[in-house]
Amino acid sequence: MPPQKPDDVGILDAVAFFVEVAMLVLLLFAGHGLAGGWRGWALGAFLAFVAIGIWAQWMAPNSMRRLDNPTRLVVQIMLFLTVALYAAAGGLAWWGVGFAAVAIAVFAALARDTA
Repeated sequence: MPPQKPDDVGILDAVAFFVEVAMLVLLLFAGHGLAGGWRGWALGAFLAFVAIGIWAQWMAPNSMRRLDNPTRLVVQIMLFLTVALYAAAGGLAWWGVGFAAVAIAVFAALARDTA
């Protein structure tokens, strides 16, 4: 049986996926800004893996422990603000603020559409 395309995937879902990937990239570069050399890249990779673990546990669509809205949205906002703080600490303050603003707007719109 061939895989079926989900019916409810739209442009906002694609932007949300882009935001998730941007979060990981920003954490990687924030870690490098916090510590120089290979330790910075290792710290950034660790931060990204922690974010992946949080996302997979409580926010992924296929997770058995997925939180319901509005709790999921609150946890997402807290995660995005934490990423922005790490980015600011790593010298990427404007990237962090921009990321948090876009991410919160996108996921708030998604939560409103699914409500």
